[in-house]
Amino acid sequence: MKLSSSEAWQVEPGELVRWRPVPGGCAARAIAPVSENERFHLDSVSQGQPGWIALTLDFPEKLDHDLLGEVAATVIARHDVLRSHYVRTEAGYQRLLHAGVDVKEEGREADAGLRADAFAAKLTADITATCNPFEPMPHYLAAVIRPASTTLVCGFDHCYVDARSLALLSNEICELLGGRGLAPAASGLDALCRVADREASVTADDPRLDGWAQFLASTGWTVPEFPLDLGVPEGADADMHTMVATLLSGDAAREFSSVVHDHGGRTYPAVLTCAAMAINLAGGPEEVATVVPTGTGAGPGCVGWSVGNAPMWISAADDLFTAMHRNTARLSAALPLAEIGLTPVYAAFGDRLRAGRSDVFMMSYVDYTRLPAPHSGVRAQQISSHKSTDTAQWWFWRDDDGIHVRVRHPHTERAVAVLTETLETMSRLVIEVTERVVGSGRR
Repeated sequence: MKLSSSEAWQVEPGELVRWRPVPGGCAARAIAPVSENERFHLDSVSQGQPGWIALTLDFPEKLDHDLLGEVAATVIARHDVLRSHYVRTEAGYQRLLHAGVDVKEEGREADAGLRADAFAAKLTADITATCNPFEPMPHYLAAVIRPASTTLVCGFDHCYVDARSLALLSNEICELLGGRGLAPAASGLDALCRVADREASVTADDPRLDGWAQFLASTGWTVPEFPLDLGVPEGADADMHTMVATLLSGDAAREFSSVVHDHGGRTYPAVLTCAAMAINLAGGPEEVATVVPTGTGAGPGCVGWSVGNAPMWISAADDLFTAMHRNTARLSAALPLAEIGLTPVYAAFGDRLRAGRSDVFMMSYVDYTRLPAPHSGVRAQQISSHKSTDTAQWWFWRDDDGIHVRVRHPHTERAVAVLTETLETMSRLVIEVTERVVGSGRR
């Protein structure tokens, strides 16, 4: 899996075939309540900020468009979350569910001779116009068919999918195209209900709320923001830009993990340590506050947006390996705080929170080598929508090609300069982890 953003997206043109999911039966209120993550996102969508994610699969052959349509229909029908949508009510947002779906071919457009960036911009506009979570079945399903290759594009509002979901869908699509059957899908709505039930069971004396209280008090009762000046005054935002970099090759990533494990650490907190140290060397603090997205135990076989939020201070002090060991322990301590969800946190501390940045400085990590994957020879990519922003957000990911990072940030001269320097320093630090040990004779 590769990560990118719509402003940097390029797609080789070809014949464009589109399908439209049509709901079947009457819509009924879904049993799964709307989560805090979904509420924040739907508020943003209501204010005109698109928030979609697209999965693209590049196949090294020309695929039959009828088969692609059948596969798209099967995938949408088998996952209940994808058959739902949202409505605004006086009581807030509610989720409605359709019992069935019929995917119909909507049209075909011949290759108009556009450049790859212009063609991608057209697709971006189409996805943005389609993926409205307040409309039934708001999914963008299309294929770009060429004489010797095919690109399948599946766009979803973020409320419907997360990184794990797209990895699962990439595998399911390849299996179906290969003529293989799939086991029944797990219910994403049931998974969301389990998460909501856990949140509802949190009591006021839950020690995990104390952990949140300590973190929020230490940040001045405001959510974390990137600790270096990015050239955006508080209360303002700027157009978004994305940087993508490979930090370690596949072989180097395996060596990195081996060295980190030998020193009592884990890969994710080790990567966070290198990032925090790079921020510190660029003029940031020795303790970096961030939010770490986590899994919620939704299960590997369901589609949905099921992500927790763990607050964490990342240490950039002392020796690199000492800090890695410390941050491994800190991450382990932070993860249980994500299990209670945000609803109890806002219920307990919402009146103390101060307004800050609109976006939250977060650092996520997804190991795609542990998730379902597309078939060999098929290139999968996750494209995120473009929007304005006022702070930086980091996505680390690991695949067979190594460890990579995507940084979304305000497109200001200051932000570009600061983050370019920070990423260059981080690249040196992750390489230094393995070079130190190689230099000492470990092999």
